[in-house]
Amino acid sequence: MNVFRLAWLGVFLALSANPAFAVEPARHTVEWYRTHQHEREAVLQTCQNDHSTDNEAECRNALSGAHAALADSLVTTPAKEPEADPAYYGHNGPLIAMTLSMCARNAAPQSWCVAARTASANLQR
Repeated sequence: MNVFRLAWLGVFLALSANPAFAVEPARHTVEWYRTHQHEREAVLQTCQNDHSTDNEAECRNALSGAHAALADSLVTTPAKEPEADPAYYGHNGPLIAMTLSMCARNAAPQSWCVAARTASANLQR
């Protein structure tokens, strides 16, 4: 019985020491792929063309970087949110009143409320 255990241990050690089973580290991190679109897309195209590379660190990092870049693109910023700019309201009193009404009910983002209050203060009365 001990001979079999030693034989299996020997096989296990031989296989685990084999370079074919070694995990190759990725050249770039997820963060790097998040910010380098062209390189990320090239790696993803290669990975999607050959699914035997699905579990390679480079493919996983590029895919995670793509997910992070997509999440970044969905973040709302004032440049992408016109309601956060007082100029959006112009001199449109009813629009300002509606937005301020939403603000009173906590139904609008704070950035909209600040912009609507600023536009309201700029209205000629």
